[in-house]
Amino acid sequence: MSIYLYGFTFSGAPHDFEDLQGVDDRGLFMVTFGDVSAIVSSYGYDTLHIRGKDIFAHQQMIRFLMDQASIVPLEFGLTLKNLAAVEDVLVKNQEHLRIELHRIYNKVEMEVALRFATNDLFEYMVGKYPYLMEEKAKIVNGRLLYYLGDRARKCDKFEKILKKEKDFYASKVDEFIGPWCAEIARSRLIQRDHAVATFNCLVNRERLKVFERSICEAAELLGGDLLFSFNGPWAPQHFCNVSKIAYA
Repeated sequence: MSIYLYGFTFSGAPHDFEDLQGVDDRGLFMVTFGDVSAIVSSYGYDTLHIRGKDIFAHQQMIRFLMDQASIVPLEFGLTLKNLAAVEDVLVKNQEHLRIELHRIYNKVEMEVALRFATNDLFEYMVGKYPYLMEEKAKIVNGRLLYYLGDRARKCDKFEKILKKEKDFYASKVDEFIGPWCAEIARSRLIQRDHAVATFNCLVNRERLKVFERSICEAAELLGGDLLFSFNGPWAPQHFCNVSKIAYA
């Protein structure tokens, strides 16, 4: 038997755990020290047993909890040996958790993804930069330098211009949506081929409608070149520094 952790919240947060069944089909409760509480449930094993239904239950609980109040969400799979260990984490990390909770208070995370609207990315780029056409005629080992498949080599000139094009559009969209975000971060994951950029946005709940309107305004201006998608609201996973939480 051990204790499973979902996240941290202010001790006075209005969470209602009635009828909630989390990981291992267990009910949720809070362990409190000072201003901060850990949201936990009992766990029937001493070590983690990875089961699909528990992964789903964890994500579902995070969704329910963030709908009720602000939380610092934890990733699936964190267990501690007993309630005393949970209390020890709260004591050691009280100040850090308080700062994180104040920073994300009444805010949610939204994701905005951008893609080129064209089916033929090379022809689209040649239309804007005609000098790229000469790259299409270059042959190396019997293959075109430019080819969308992963196994083919791509020409450096095309890749550099494509990156410049993506950075331009990302900065234009940032100008529209950035002012309505408490924080905004562009994903560092490589955006291959048609993918232009992905933004993680920390948005105050009261600004969600105007934030979504700013996406629509950007889409109206750039919709001929870009496709927009946005997802959320989610718990602010990308904006909580959980790596600094000490568990030992």
